[in-house]
Amino acid sequence: MASLITADRKRLLAPPKAGPISYRLFELLPMMPRFSVEHVRQRLETTFPTANAAVNLLEDLGILAELTGQKKNRVYSYQAYVELLSR
Repeated sequence: MASLITADRKRLLAPPKAGPISYRLFELLPMMPRFSVEHVRQRLETTFPTANAAVNLLEDLGILAELTGQKKNRVYSYQAYVELLSR
């Protein structure tokens, strides 16, 4: 599990557009591997657009997966972590 988190952290640190909210979200993922953008907004005490941008960045990096296929009220998962937990 630690090796997955370390590898994903390196992916997050590589792009220049990753900001502090993205880092804070990443550090929360093991404690909340499934969540909505609204949940992120509340936990990180930020705006919805900022929370959404952080989630989108982690999704673009392949760290998060969107589960619902909807345009609103989407749910995301740190799927690789969840799969490790279920083994």
